[in-house]
Amino acid sequence: MKTFQLLSVFFSLLFTSLTAFSQYGNVNGRQSNANFEANLAANNMMRSRDIFQEVLKKGMNNELKVEEIEGEPYFDEMFVNGELSFKDSLDLGQFLMRYNAYADEMEVSNPKGNNFINKVDGIAVILKNEKYVVLNYKSDDQTIKKGFFIEKSDGNKVNLYLRKYVTLKPAKEAKTSFHTATPASFNKHEAYFLKFGNDAPIEIKLKKSKILNSFPDKYDTLKKYVSTEKLNLEKEEDLIKLVQYYDSLN
Repeated sequence: MKTFQLLSVFFSLLFTSLTAFSQYGNVNGRQSNANFEANLAANNMMRSRDIFQEVLKKGMNNELKVEEIEGEPYFDEMFVNGELSFKDSLDLGQFLMRYNAYADEMEVSNPKGNNFINKVDGIAVILKNEKYVVLNYKSDDQTIKKGFFIEKSDGNKVNLYLRKYVTLKPAKEAKTSFHTATPASFNKHEAYFLKFGNDAPIEIKLKKSKILNSFPDKYDTLKKYVSTEKLNLEKEEDLIKLVQYYDSLN
């Protein structure tokens, strides 16, 4: 009964019906057929246009068309098999998904409609061995928002996350005939965050001094560890080693 109630709550958080999901989204045991693949291919294009037109309108860019923008709003635009879970204890199955880094939405492929996973605490998605979780964070305008973060290190005292996001750079008109006009473009970014306990995640710059300053209680110990292990904290694998070492200290 408890499992059924949790499932009911979860599916009520998705902009779709359970029937549509089981028919088109769930890839467990799905047999490929020409009609399904054709609908999926067409849906991939239509869904992305719908998504971005909505976001562009919110950004007061009503006249801008998605096809006029250079670049891609995805780090990986292909839908892939993703594993969905709730609070790491309830397996909700596998679905065709992709992360929309511009809109900060986890898209679920469904030829009958646009589906997004609401950013609810406890939801986790694994795409290509990367675990996306939902966190509250402070945006540039200092408002609290929910977003998808990639978990890089899960510790008892501190967690390390990577946030991948895409911004829209406006088009630039040529000032004179000697200048060249540039179209609007999607620009990709990556940022690392530390999260201590229940505190909000804090963005860190990949510079040795700034990273070490994030651990004032163990600054000298970590500085010595970086030197001894010859860590390059601009590399993700070395940053993970440092964070995990800190988490192991008393």
